[in-house]
Amino acid sequence: MVAYDITPIDLHGHLFNVSLTIERAVDEQELWLPNWIPGSYLIRDFSKHIIGLHAESNGQELTIEQIAKNRWRLDKSNHPITVHYQVYAWDLSVRSAYLDQFQGFFNNTSLCLAVEGQTDLPCELHLHAPPEAPQWKVATGMPRKNGQTHSWGTFQAENYDALIDYPFLIGDLTLEEFIAHGIKHSFVLSGRHFADTSRITADLARICETQLQMFDEAPFQSYTFLTMVVGNGFGGLEHRNSTALLCSRKDLISAHQYEMNDNYQTFLSLCCHEYFHSWNIKTLKPRAFLPYQLDKESYTEQLWFYEGMTSYFDDYLLHASGIIDEKRYLKVLGDTLSRVERGAGQYQQSVTESSFLAWTKFYQQNENAPNSIVSYYAKGALIALSLDLMLRLQSEHKLTLGNVMKDLWQEFGKTSIGTADDTVLSWLNHYPGIDVSDFLKDALYNKDSIPLIELLQNFGIDVQRQVPVDDNNSGGKAADQPARVNFGAKYKASAQGLEIINVYHDESAYHAGLSAGDRIIAVDHLQVNEQSIKTILERYVPGDTVTVHAFRRDELMTLELTWLEPAKSSYLLSVKQPDKLKGWLTPSG
Repeated sequence: MVAYDITPIDLHGHLFNVSLTIERAVDEQELWLPNWIPGSYLIRDFSKHIIGLHAESNGQELTIEQIAKNRWRLDKSNHPITVHYQVYAWDLSVRSAYLDQFQGFFNNTSLCLAVEGQTDLPCELHLHAPPEAPQWKVATGMPRKNGQTHSWGTFQAENYDALIDYPFLIGDLTLEEFIAHGIKHSFVLSGRHFADTSRITADLARICETQLQMFDEAPFQSYTFLTMVVGNGFGGLEHRNSTALLCSRKDLISAHQYEMNDNYQTFLSLCCHEYFHSWNIKTLKPRAFLPYQLDKESYTEQLWFYEGMTSYFDDYLLHASGIIDEKRYLKVLGDTLSRVERGAGQYQQSVTESSFLAWTKFYQQNENAPNSIVSYYAKGALIALSLDLMLRLQSEHKLTLGNVMKDLWQEFGKTSIGTADDTVLSWLNHYPGIDVSDFLKDALYNKDSIPLIELLQNFGIDVQRQVPVDDNNSGGKAADQPARVNFGAKYKASAQGLEIINVYHDESAYHAGLSAGDRIIAVDHLQVNEQSIKTILERYVPGDTVTVHAFRRDELMTLELTWLEPAKSSYLLSVKQPDKLKGWLTPSG
């Protein structure tokens, strides 16, 4: 048994106090902390937040030596050893730890040192109330050993791998419960909000029911949505029987909002995405992750499947569960198409390369990302959509991608075998009458567009490409006043005009010499702001040349920009032949 005592000791200083007790230590016992958290593929060096590490045994201080950035060695002792330290927690995200006078959140990858050689032993976590806020409630998926529900007490995990897969949310929490497919689910909120929790839990129940029916069984006995509500934020991270979520206050529908809106739909899609991960990455996972190597990068080319498939189903299942109609779903699909097709990234990198280099390229994107990388989330979702449509067509609408996901989970996930790089391709070949090998090989390993439009047309979907109002608004919605010229850059308002975020290769801004970070202050000697740029894009025609004044750092530049033809970067999808949908989509009327 390895035991941890955790206390939110200083709410204003954002400090957790942690004590680790080791009953039996080996000679030169080593301790270590993960450098990354599963599901978020970036080395984060959580150990940098540890303060005041020291150890004692039998009432005496014990020498402890740091031997690597995240690893320590203890002197030998024939008695139990207790290691004390504090963790600075000021990362308001789903990946690390956070604490203030209003709420607390932590992943045990940030708080709990692992004991080398004893990570297979059972773990106990004793969570104590902060002196300033004893009334706070506790929410977690970790099994409880003692204490009342949602109170402080002792929790237990079968080993260290399980311990770090149960996040905790503490504070003045809003707590709701619902049943889906006979399984208890909890929806927990921290932070100030105006959420219609009855409406939200009813929608979550429909999402969960749909997924549980797809897979026929759950890899958990209960499930918790741990949700931190802030003014502006977004994120989610999957765990074995819970998810940690960060959302904006506007994302949670209120009691006086009756119609579905984009913000609430995005939140439900996030919940659907993380819940789907219960099968697709938490139990069904790449063999390279069995087990996770938490001190270094674990490379796999399969994230196109684990994130791309999940990204397809997170929106599609909102429709399948009846929460959004086919018009809303097709708009989201158009947004995804636009994101993939807008930049040159998919012609520079395959989705398997994007997966493999997630650690450095996708998770550390710079201003050149649209020109150099492709998202294994977005393009992976388009590959998943294509497969779903192809399976339906080749099987005369008897086999769906949902069926395949269930079969893969049963064969490689429930059994903890894991998937090799070629597992999905070879598995699809064993279904009678199905031949998707050439398509999938090309989609995964080549750097090109996916031939998706013809597939959509086979299901009665019309696809139109149109010019958006500007480069900030490409997507699945028609523009009221499409731009007449191509600017070729994304931008945001700044105190001095417009700050360039991304420049697309070989387009107007690129040829003019503009770069990310430049601040445009005038076009043809007239001041530019977020409103006037729209007028400018309507004033000129392709071939016109204008003078642009911009700052690069503190240097004023005078540049000549020649407007090019606008890019048709918005994809508008609509149902033209409902009789061809064949159950893939349900028309609303």
